[in-house]
Amino acid sequence: MNVKIWINNPKTSFLIERMNKKHINFREGQEIIPDITIFNENVKSDFRRRNYKNTLKETIYSLEIKASERENGRLQRNEIKIDIIKLKSQFTETKLKHKKEIGIGIMVIDTAPKESEKMKKDTLDEVTEFAKENGVDFWYCS
Repeated sequence: MNVKIWINNPKTSFLIERMNKKHINFREGQEIIPDITIFNENVKSDFRRRNYKNTLKETIYSLEIKASERENGRLQRNEIKIDIIKLKSQFTETKLKHKKEIGIGIMVIDTAPKESEKMKKDTLDEVTEFAKENGVDFWYCS
């Protein structure tokens, strides 16, 4: 389930840039929606949109998933890097606003049937290193 996590008045440049692309009347914050989020029991199983402020505070771990699902295409380094930056931004915002560290990770599922649709080795090496530099857990399944 994708749960909306609202970050009011973001401090990280990535989220500020995304927020500033919105209409002036909607720039009070930025939402992120990780693919999988594990929450502390304090969220009390209330993942509804109206509980979006509590979801950032009660997050324990957020995971993004990228899958090779394109015909005649492959996962690109920039789309994976953007998810890594988003996760790092969530980590930083949680630390600044709630004085706690959360776990963050990305899982790449590269099961394309054709070699021409799988990630290139140099791309995999680069995004693996980028995740490591940003403190993001990285899993690659092929």
